[in-house]
Amino acid sequence: MSPQAQGLWARVLVRALVVAAAGVMALGFLGPGAALLVTFLTALTYVLLWARSRYAGFLFVDPGPGPGPEPPEDPAVDPDGPTDPPRGPRPRNPPD
Repeated sequence: MSPQAQGLWARVLVRALVVAAAGVMALGFLGPGAALLVTFLTALTYVLLWARSRYAGFLFVDPGPGPGPEPPEDPAVDPDGPTDPPRGPRPRNPPD
């Protein structure tokens, strides 16, 4: 068995333990129907993440348009002049 295969089996074992633990926790807190749903969705997440990493080159062939023109630099001085400071709520008057 190669070191890569040992790492693969370790990852599969850990992921299976996580799926089982999620199912057991959902069974204890939410009931059997929710436990099956949580277990299925957890396993599906691992499968989709694996497929994304394996087939990302096939799925995302067209990167789309380029980044476009660079935005203009901010001017050093605001062309509209200085802005008023932000106003907060009125201060409370002391009790009489």
